[in-house]
Amino acid sequence: MCCLQKKEWQHRTDRNKMNSSVLSFLNIIVTDLDCADKYECLKKASQRLSGVANISADEIFSLLKLREMLGSTALGNAFALPHAKTDKLSKLIGGLFITKRPVDFESLDGLQTQIFFVILAPSIKPSIQLKALTKVAKIFKSNDVKEKILKCRTPDDIKNIIKDAESKIQSYV
Repeated sequence: MCCLQKKEWQHRTDRNKMNSSVLSFLNIIVTDLDCADKYECLKKASQRLSGVANISADEIFSLLKLREMLGSTALGNAFALPHAKTDKLSKLIGGLFITKRPVDFESLDGLQTQIFFVILAPSIKPSIQLKALTKVAKIFKSNDVKEKILKCRTPDDIKNIIKDAESKIQSYV
């Protein structure tokens, strides 16, 4: 048979869906990460994410460092989106980290980075990682969102800013 039955197609699409909100995989928010360079930031973020992901901090750091060596994940305007895939995860894990001071993340625009959102994804679901990266990049494309996040210091305030930004993006779709 050349095509899928509706029931089988529905099952396949349901299993590949990701929750519609970035907040569904934002597991940790750190508002005062103290680091001097991008690799120290990634190492400290890895330590924070290891408990949530049930993967050693060293392994997470190695994955993020390998990805970073392919090219900087800094998207510019004070924002970076480090990410990696592993077969040790079955779902997305995310962390938002705000550094005490801007850090050189080797951004193409030459600006230092102060906000970075780390995404760890299951290797067996590459489309989920791409969707997550797209959602996060759309939210943090806005300078207004980044400025608001840098001003607030509580995770709940940051979640509210993200939720508001997501609703504005979805209303344009």
